[in-house]
Amino acid sequence: MFVLIFLVIAIPLTILFIKTYEQSSALEEKKIEERIDAAYESLRLRLSSDFNLENSRSYKDYGILNSITVIGGNSRLFSEFFSFPDSSGPYCDFDSLYRQCRKGLIGHFQISHSGELLTPFYPDTSTGIGKSMWDNFSFDDQEQRKKTRDLIQLLLKQLDIKNGLPKRTVQTVDSTEAIDQLYDEIPDLQIPTRVELTSEEEALTYMAETAKNDTSVTPDIPIFNGSNTNVSITDLKIRMTPDFIVFFRTIYIGMLPIVQGFVVNKGIYLNYMTQEEQIAYTELPYAIELVSDDKVLLAIGKNNATYTIKTSRPLPPPYEKILFKMYASPAANSTGFTVLLSGIVMLIVIAVCLVTIYRFTQGKVALASKRQDFVSAITHELKTPLTAIKMYAELLQNSWVANEEKKQRYYGQIASEADRLSRLIQNVLNLSKLDGNRWNVQLRKERPKAVLDDFVATYSKNIEKQGFELTVSTDTDADNIIVLIDRDAVMQILMNLVDNSLKFSKNASYKMVNIELRVNGGDMYLAVRDYGPGIPAAEMKKVFQEFYRVENEMTRQTSGTGIGLSMVKKLCTLTNMKIEIENANPGLRTKIHFPPLDI
Repeated sequence: MFVLIFLVIAIPLTILFIKTYEQSSALEEKKIEERIDAAYESLRLRLSSDFNLENSRSYKDYGILNSITVIGGNSRLFSEFFSFPDSSGPYCDFDSLYRQCRKGLIGHFQISHSGELLTPFYPDTSTGIGKSMWDNFSFDDQEQRKKTRDLIQLLLKQLDIKNGLPKRTVQTVDSTEAIDQLYDEIPDLQIPTRVELTSEEEALTYMAETAKNDTSVTPDIPIFNGSNTNVSITDLKIRMTPDFIVFFRTIYIGMLPIVQGFVVNKGIYLNYMTQEEQIAYTELPYAIELVSDDKVLLAIGKNNATYTIKTSRPLPPPYEKILFKMYASPAANSTGFTVLLSGIVMLIVIAVCLVTIYRFTQGKVALASKRQDFVSAITHELKTPLTAIKMYAELLQNSWVANEEKKQRYYGQIASEADRLSRLIQNVLNLSKLDGNRWNVQLRKERPKAVLDDFVATYSKNIEKQGFELTVSTDTDADNIIVLIDRDAVMQILMNLVDNSLKFSKNASYKMVNIELRVNGGDMYLAVRDYGPGIPAAEMKKVFQEFYRVENEMTRQTSGTGIGLSMVKKLCTLTNMKIEIENANPGLRTKIHFPPLDI
């Protein structure tokens, strides 16, 4: 019945919790996906914004001088890239509309049509503008500028970023047609994506730096077509080393290709671009990695073995060789687990409650059954001595017994049955006192040997009347030992134990009851032993329950109410003693341990 009730409750709840767990898990996965998309999109926007800002720069910014139109003509000013960048801090100038804050900038560069490396912060000092600048200005950081230029040159060589045109004869061709021919001759050149209109003055200023005034190597290529010309510009591309990122593009002034770009420290640059993620995800159960060629370039958050990867996608061009990886810990999906765990706990609680109710109900039913058995047993136990007393009394009253010897025997039977009835009633009364905590405990210093002697003196005749022999043995050390005990409780315990022995061993072949008083170190105990059938091992712990009897009430062959050992157990507990039972093969031995002698 209780199993059916549990199933009726558990099955719908289990389905509910499973559905809730699935929905919760789906919601958590959606939240994780939204978190991933937000982190990726935020980084993509910052990278794209930074890339677009650099990609939209005028080709003129990469030179040393810029030509600007003023009233009355043109004026030349230093390019913003002429200033030497401080790679240890942000490269900033908030007064300039064309400069952005950046961390990790190493420097800008150009590669001329003849393959020469040009750096605006360290001009070529052999001829032209660069030589005049070094002659007219003093630079305290000249050595550092030169080292930076050498580093850029080494990186460009390592990454095979170059430029160059073959010498050719003068041709008069359309500019667009000439560029198409140029792509065919040099396949590595990039295809332009936008066009910037420039004046002849601006172009001449720019070309004055890139041509080096070396007419012996100047190719005969048409540059200008009228007062203005179009400068074609490609999108920036990147190439990477373990420590640096090189951004570069190609511009075409007429048919003249020039490579422009800049170098950043990879670690500093990526760290700068991911500042928002570092703030947002350091304390959250997520981790972000930027990976290139299976090497982690940057890690955000605390990734460990318990984390699982949730996404791995490339960054937007031109950063597509860098993978964006995001991990989540089990804690990031804890709601579904909490729901499932709560469901399991609830089912366990329901099961425990039902089992508790079942056991409580069974206990009550068993107790009611035992009480019914007790009523039946006590009725039988009361009826038997009363019937005997009435029978013997009627025989004597009606003078049906003429023999004086028989009369005396009947008088003795009446007295014996009256004593038996008195003990039975006293047991019931004592059990009632114990259950109601009304037993008057009187602990006094007594000699257990003296209590035992008194019991033998008052009860030995009853044992002998039932055809049993009583033997008593004591250790010599026990004669004068004094223990704090309740004398009445010990007498009652001995009486119940001996009654049980007489009752259950009445059919034994060896009718004897042994009482022992032993001292073993600090332990002193009384032992009552009979030679009856003993108690099955499975019943050992049950015999101390109220109204419990080993035999079935319908098939029992011995009298009794099932309260004897229960009362003995309660008396021992109440008076600081312990009871122990064991099969003696044959028979049963019951030990009553007195309080330790050192108390």
